[in-house]
Amino acid sequence: MKIAVTGATGYIGNHLVPVLGKEHEVYAIVRDTSDTVGIEAHVKELVVYDRERIYDLLAEAKPEVLIHLAGVFYGEHNAENIANLLESNLVFSTVIFDAAAAAGCRKIINTGTYWQQFSGERYNPVNLYAATKQAAEDILLYYVKAKGCSAVTLQIFDSYGPNDHRNKILNIIKNLEDGAAIDMSPGRQKMYYCHIEDLVSGYLRALSLVNNMEHGTYARYALREEEPKELRVLIEEFLKISGKRLQINWGGRAYRDREIMDPAGIGTVLPGWKPRYGWQQGVKTLLDERYEDI
Repeated sequence: MKIAVTGATGYIGNHLVPVLGKEHEVYAIVRDTSDTVGIEAHVKELVVYDRERIYDLLAEAKPEVLIHLAGVFYGEHNAENIANLLESNLVFSTVIFDAAAAAGCRKIINTGTYWQQFSGERYNPVNLYAATKQAAEDILLYYVKAKGCSAVTLQIFDSYGPNDHRNKILNIIKNLEDGAAIDMSPGRQKMYYCHIEDLVSGYLRALSLVNNMEHGTYARYALREEEPKELRVLIEEFLKISGKRLQINWGGRAYRDREIMDPAGIGTVLPGWKPRYGWQQGVKTLLDERYEDI
């Protein structure tokens, strides 16, 4: 099967593309500035994105499925980053959906965020980033209804795993020296953490699902466990597993504006999928990046 993937050089993409490449022809849509070293051996072709040429490039590739991972995240927008936020999450997404549909691709897997559902509401974005993700999802619905595409949006929560260089709290704590101090919120917000290997299996399951959906149909599913846990509990377990001795100043900083305190029940879990990694096992893979896949 021919599969076009955006965001192939991101954290999820770097893990998903090698798996897809074992059985499918992968066309990775990348920027001319992207670091593609980790995926080059696993793709049929690197498609360098250009807003005008992407139509011809996808017409030549003729992908059967589009997996849209790409996006930019800002916890808070400002005058300096708002243009990049809109260009990356709205303009780029729309062009990719449009070019894929024009090339005859009628199966799309999109990536959303639980931040689109503050207070558990169907639509109440936590911030402008979440609003752009919702807007892109709404635009995708046009291609479902008007162009006969079948599409699935996977709702992502917090992710973690080995070889992760993102500025995430687990990575920050992992890299601190023993005895170091760090200010954190009171830590009573509940979290869903999903291991990167479980995310990959979720996209593979969604691929199977979208291939069997009727044209013109749409679904949104979550990749999460049954119950969330308090961040304070997760961090304390992380420290116990790692053996690190840190001074966590709980309450040393305030909660984020519009913090989601309890995401329980947000999203319907993807049918036929369940996470394999428990917290203890997953943390060990993060601490020892030579882990073997279970």
